[in-house]
Amino acid sequence: MHTLKDIEDKGAVGGLLGKQIPPGRRLDSNCKSELEKALRGSIKTASNIANDYKELQDVCLKQKKDLVLVQANANKKISQLNVINTRLRSSELSSHTERKAEREKYSAKIKSLKSLIKTLEKEATLAQKASFSDKITILSLEAKIIELEGKLEDLKVEQEDSLLHTSFFDSDVVEEVTGTPGKQKDLKLPD
Repeated sequence: MHTLKDIEDKGAVGGLLGKQIPPGRRLDSNCKSELEKALRGSIKTASNIANDYKELQDVCLKQKKDLVLVQANANKKISQLNVINTRLRSSELSSHTERKAEREKYSAKIKSLKSLIKTLEKEATLAQKASFSDKITILSLEAKIIELEGKLEDLKVEQEDSLLHTSFFDSDVVEEVTGTPGKQKDLKLPD
């Protein structure tokens, strides 16, 4: 970089200014003033450009840091959702297994009751063929059949209600996902 003093010296003139000002020629005060003004303007412009560049660098760095934070938060949320999804799948599988076992239990109980009903119906038929004195036994067996048929219907209704109200999710996972405690229905079979 050349100063105005360098430009006035004969040997220091070079570059673009050297082509415009022949060596050995002195600058007049107007020309000198214009050059000083242009030089100050150039220095100010260069300084402004450097400041703008620094500000843009700072903005870029801040945005980069913000992006890293957003990405880290997104990765954390994805990880949490994957854990919850795994729990839900596990709960669904467990619930499905429980429902299947429950259906098998109800089916076995229903088959047992149907078999008992058939046995009692056969006994009732045989008792009907017996003497009139066995009429009390017949009425007792018929009452027992009616009672067992009622229990069978109650069991079928309870099975349907249980299957309708059985949750796919255990209460812990429902509480974690929704923020409210899950409700489970106590299932009891009649004695």
